Amino acid sequence: MSMAGKLNVAFLWHMHQPDYRDPGTGQPLMPWVRLHGLKGYTDMLEAVRRFPEIRVTFNFAPVLVKQLVALTLEGQTDHYWDLTAKPGEELEIGERKHILRHFFSANWETMVLKYPRYRDLLHRRGRDVSEAELERAAGRFSDQDLRDLQVWFNLAWFGWAAEERHPQIREWKRKGRNFSEEDKLAVLQMQKEVLSRILPDYRAAWEQEAIEISASPFYHPILPLLVDSGAARICQPRDDMPDKPFMRPDDAREQLRRAMEYTKKHLGRAPEGLWPSEGSVSPKAAEFAGEAGFRWMATDEAVLMATLGRGKREEVIYQGYRTSPSGPDIVFRDRYLSDAIGFRYARNTAKQAVDDLLGHLQNIASHKAHPENHVAAVILDGENAWEYFSDGGRLFFEELYGRLSKHPRLRTATVGSYLKAHPPETVLPPLFPASWIRCSFRIWIGDPIKNVAWNRLRECGEMIDEYLKKPQKREAALRAREWLLVAEGSDWFWWYGEPNNSSFDAEFDQLFRLNLMQAYKELGVPVPPTLEHPIDVSEMPEEVPLFPMEPIIDGKETTFYEWVGARVIKASDLSGAMTFTTRLFDRVCYGLSPSHFFLRLDPSEHLRDRQELTLVIRFIGEGQPRVEMGNLEAPEHLEAVWIRGETRHPLKAAAIGRIIELAVPFDQLPRELNEIHFAVLLKRGDFEIERWPRLGTYACPWPTPEYLTRNWVI
Repeated sequence: MSMAGKLNVAFLWHMHQPDYRDPGTGQPLMPWVRLHGLKGYTDMLEAVRRFPEIRVTFNFAPVLVKQLVALTLEGQTDHYWDLTAKPGEELEIGERKHILRHFFSANWETMVLKYPRYRDLLHRRGRDVSEAELERAAGRFSDQDLRDLQVWFNLAWFGWAAEERHPQIREWKRKGRNFSEEDKLAVLQMQKEVLSRILPDYRAAWEQEAIEISASPFYHPILPLLVDSGAARICQPRDDMPDKPFMRPDDAREQLRRAMEYTKKHLGRAPEGLWPSEGSVSPKAAEFAGEAGFRWMATDEAVLMATLGRGKREEVIYQGYRTSPSGPDIVFRDRYLSDAIGFRYARNTAKQAVDDLLGHLQNIASHKAHPENHVAAVILDGENAWEYFSDGGRLFFEELYGRLSKHPRLRTATVGSYLKAHPPETVLPPLFPASWIRCSFRIWIGDPIKNVAWNRLRECGEMIDEYLKKPQKREAALRAREWLLVAEGSDWFWWYGEPNNSSFDAEFDQLFRLNLMQAYKELGVPVPPTLEHPIDVSEMPEEVPLFPMEPIIDGKETTFYEWVGARVIKASDLSGAMTFTTRLFDRVCYGLSPSHFFLRLDPSEHLRDRQELTLVIRFIGEGQPRVEMGNLEAPEHLEAVWIRGETRHPLKAAAIGRIIELAVPFDQLPRELNEIHFAVLLKRGDFEIERWPRLGTYACPWPTPEYLTRNWVI
């Protein structure tokens, strides 16, 4: 069938993990390469293979490929593997506490709570992971309990493709408990078997032209900041920057050169495409990419708009461009479609999600006289999003790829094949230096803690440069430079300072400093005292107690003080391994009085079209208790209803104006362990478009006399 008239849809799924190796031992300290290999990397390729008509691009950061090679060809094991393999009765108290703290590191809703035994073990441990509580929890866990936890942590990470290919995985899940040491070792052996197929299968699919593989700079650095960190001043003119600029253009070239060579060595051919780490571009970065042999690159639509400084988004983003007369071509991702897959669709049925995605794509096609000349680039993280889907995304991909395979107006294409068929003619002005996240580099530089990390990186680089000038020290200096290149990776800076945090912040800080310390050790010089201690000594913030309050429910901030006693969650607090670029609320506030639960929502500038929207406050409890608010576009006709089971009545204490406010009597709310648990959902029809928090619930204390006495203020 002729493809004429069909809009090209170019999916690019990006895979990367930082270098988790301890420089002293060579062993990875964290398990994420292995665990994502069992799930995302295996599932994603299998989804494509089931639909021969589908063509997509997979981007592999070479540092990820390097770690997969070590796991599958060199017999390397990570620290968590070793803790799993050790018999439960031989575990020391520190190891038991480590397992109790970290072996629930999975999406609780989709990967823990659905399995009765894993859920029971989580409840036995509890949510408090302070040292004192872990000490007590270790005493509550028998050797058999710990063995079951060792097995379940590894079992839960198998994706749907591995489970379908190996029925024994389902048998272990059915067994559920009382696993033997033999069972545990068999699970680990099964992991080896699944992991061993990843690189050969991707290589074969590329050879068969079913997929294209592109690459990122080797250790996944923010390339423009390696060239000259002063580039950040263009997109972040008001932010403070490191003491001196970081300028290592030769390191940027080296990261690109190695990416090209290593991908060719282990995946069969040199890549033509480059997904610059985090979509980070600049004129020099594009120039260096072209020099290294890359023919195309990609980033976010906001970078194009900032580069052009004019034009309507819909008229300019669905085509390729040239970065310079002799530089690589470039395409720009559709932010809405990319974010919708990564952040919205997991809470909807596969059909609802694909209806929405294909509806937008068809609308794009309908507005083009010759859609076959255009491309909608959908580019996002290919490994983290699927943990949020209850089935790991299997039904979503079956629906998506199945319908695209026979769609009359849409066809899939790799980025490279589209650009070869439609060579760009328009040469862009110099690229606006920025990343795909909010058209800046703020996630990696400009925060006080991040800036300190850049200072430490620059100081180490300056030391290495001095030793490179000495012929007798050159070999040691080159070894030191390797650790500097590792430390240039983006992930260390992602987790420093604001806005991102995780339960592994200390480990990321440790690895960053260990890499720099190893560089000094290679040179035989003392390690600076500044690297002996954590760069960011702050802990994850504890929840601030709620103080009794009595706000006026009128849809406006009547006085500055009426919400002072509330707990506040800002959009910038919603951090993690993935970043949502557009939020419809700026913040959520909640609080209490002796008799009422209060909630406040501050709409963002993006919540303009309120037609057919319903706001749902869902509480956890019997009868699915919830508040539903409709007619959000007409505050004077706001419909707010309290629903629980068959009970349904108007909620009088609700208002919408500049902000949204409501109050619910505690005697109507479900009580669980002296708390209420709730989530905020924004829906259009049955389609969920935003949720706070993204997973799980917020907890509000029940106003017991003891709590009110302890937290009362005057």
